[in-house]
Amino acid sequence: MYFKGVPIEKVGYCKCSSISSVTSEIEEWGYWDVCCRCGKPLKDGFHYYNHYDGEDHDDIDLY
Repeated sequence: MYFKGVPIEKVGYCKCSSISSVTSEIEEWGYWDVCCRCGKPLKDGFHYYNHYDGEDHDDIDLY
């Protein structure tokens, strides 16, 4: 898994004690929820885009 082209293991996840606002960072296969305070992705904050078949698939369908 990558965030802005860098392995997530190197970037790390948000560790802020309280998150007041969140933005999105678009990736090739989905998007991240990103903390506006530290700029790091939220753990479990990656959301896959819907598949090309037109059906609405949730992240859970990919496991």
